[in-house]
Amino acid sequence: MNTNRNILALLSAVILFGMTACQNSPILVDTEIDNVEINREDKEHLISFATFANRSTRAVPTISDLEFYHPTFKVYGTKTSHEGTKIQPIFEGITVKAVIAEDAETPNTWHYDTDRYWDKQAENYQFVAFAPAHAPLGYKHNSVEVNDPSAKFFSVEDLTIVGQNLQEGAPSFDEKNTGFTGIDGADCDVMRSDAFPVPEPKTTPVVTLNFRHTLAKLLVTAKANSATPYIINIDNMQVADVLSTGAYDHTKGWYASTEDLVTYKYTAPSTALSAAKKTYFIESLVMPQEIKSSQVLTINYTITSGDYSEEFTYKATLAELFNGKATNFSQANSYTINFNIAPEQNIITFDTGITAWEEDDNNPSLEY
Repeated sequence: MNTNRNILALLSAVILFGMTACQNSPILVDTEIDNVEINREDKEHLISFATFANRSTRAVPTISDLEFYHPTFKVYGTKTSHEGTKIQPIFEGITVKAVIAEDAETPNTWHYDTDRYWDKQAENYQFVAFAPAHAPLGYKHNSVEVNDPSAKFFSVEDLTIVGQNLQEGAPSFDEKNTGFTGIDGADCDVMRSDAFPVPEPKTTPVVTLNFRHTLAKLLVTAKANSATPYIINIDNMQVADVLSTGAYDHTKGWYASTEDLVTYKYTAPSTALSAAKKTYFIESLVMPQEIKSSQVLTINYTITSGDYSEEFTYKATLAELFNGKATNFSQANSYTINFNIAPEQNIITFDTGITAWEEDDNNPSLEY
């Protein structure tokens, strides 16, 4: 175990949370575009949508477009009459879809079936939404105004987050966000929007929704220390004892519904590590929960030097790796562990010495 620990000459845990972006997450980089511009003749009267994603787990350059994460969302909205007495549902779980432009100069847009129109005599409107539209969530407001204190988002059943590698191009899955187990067998980065009030329907052309991640994210990176003759391949990685089945409630957030612990198993990309840049091997979603000493990260890797190959195993608890810098996986926060593998600092070398010939005093001395 000590030998294997020496192989990893430098290990650092970088905790990214709050309003801090995933500073070195190249797989999340996308071209930022301005908020959606609606190019329609009746845009003055049509209720239209623009979206952007919360920055708390975003990469650099910043990704402000919901369609990078999800191409759909489900929206709820109500209007209150100008007398302030009648509340009327306008959007009751209507799916809104992204229309992705074919060229970079044309903005992306969001559209839904059966147009709704602004009532400019209304007292106010309220809107909320969740993404993607197929997420197994519901929104309950009991015919009261959307965003009323009694209204809430909730999961319609217990959900299991399977914890596969969400990295784009990973061999096991080629998409980052595709769904929950029980839907299509993969994780789904569920997001919910802030409430968007419209107190002045006369002057509000577009409903702009800000979406926030409800789950946490765990990333593990690994790279070779320098450009040396050896080759490093990551064979597999896993994280044991993760709570993955639970439900979502507007006020409680995510909470485990069982004490069943699972192991997140990941398949590493087939390419060898590059000394020039970090390679992400894990990008997985985690239900918010306490970071425990029983949660063990295991990395199996092979070092090849010339015609000789040797397998190595590294194990450490998440609590040990984060070393008190983070004690919980919290929603909308991203947690990164960086591994720097430096075999050249731990080469097995040899030195030699010999003992001197010693004379035995008991040997006879003969003369002729």
